[in-house]
Amino acid sequence: MGAFEDDECAWPPNANPLDIDKEWRHRAEVELNEDPAKAKENMKKLAKLLSADKSLNSRMDDVFLMAFLRGRKHNVEAAYKLIKSYYEMKHAYPEFYKECLPSEKGHLYEMGYLSLIPGEDRKGHRLAVCIPARMDFSQISVEEVFQVGCSMFEVGLLNAEMQIAGVIVIMDLAGMSLMQQARLINFSFAKQLTNCVQEKIPVRLRGVHVINQPSYYTALYAIFKPFLKRKLRKRIHFHGSDMSSLHSFVSPEYLPSEWGGNKGEYNSKAITRLVKENENKLIEWRQYGVKKQN
Repeated sequence: MGAFEDDECAWPPNANPLDIDKEWRHRAEVELNEDPAKAKENMKKLAKLLSADKSLNSRMDDVFLMAFLRGRKHNVEAAYKLIKSYYEMKHAYPEFYKECLPSEKGHLYEMGYLSLIPGEDRKGHRLAVCIPARMDFSQISVEEVFQVGCSMFEVGLLNAEMQIAGVIVIMDLAGMSLMQQARLINFSFAKQLTNCVQEKIPVRLRGVHVINQPSYYTALYAIFKPFLKRKLRKRIHFHGSDMSSLHSFVSPEYLPSEWGGNKGEYNSKAITRLVKENENKLIEWRQYGVKKQN
């Protein structure tokens, strides 16, 4: 396998979220209670609930609706509540959740601290990477850290297979400075991050693999643990510097050389390019959200 190439796309967008092959259709049925015959009807029901909610101006495109339906296993009412919570979160914390355009803040993407990479783990979940040591806090704020991540995942959710499979996160904690630790490892950040990924967005977080954690990682994890649901706690795995342990979950075929993989050196160029190609959508989506009160 070669290096991560600029034209290698992690999660190409789908115009039609139901345009999936037989294997993915079967997986959606088994894992998400997705009945192909009822999926379109569920989208109509969800759109009707959103239209009736006078507090919201929501996106109504099929890809968006299906992302939330899949995120709640086709429970229409639960999907509606998640969309409402999603928009309320963006309204309450705009400094964290507004879009971050690569054409305007390309240097933030070039840090490469977050990426969606081609490949999957041994259960077929998509791969996201977080490397906090790459966050240069002389150039980026904690709020912008969130903005880049949210922009990547908003574009990523245009992909039907990612909606179905969910993602795992590989978090490399090697080389974090004291400043980076102070900015990221605190009560406020922990609460914002865990609340976002568990309660506010339709990304199915299937696991977290922590590598190269420092010897004092137990104290760091203790800050996040109270905010984690029991189900997610069971999906967090600590591997230290033992890459063979990571490989028991994710094949080296899909990993960069830094983690004992066959893909060459890590970079985030592919997902940055994908977000840049879809900037028009991020700009278009600015119009949606909680309606202003008169």
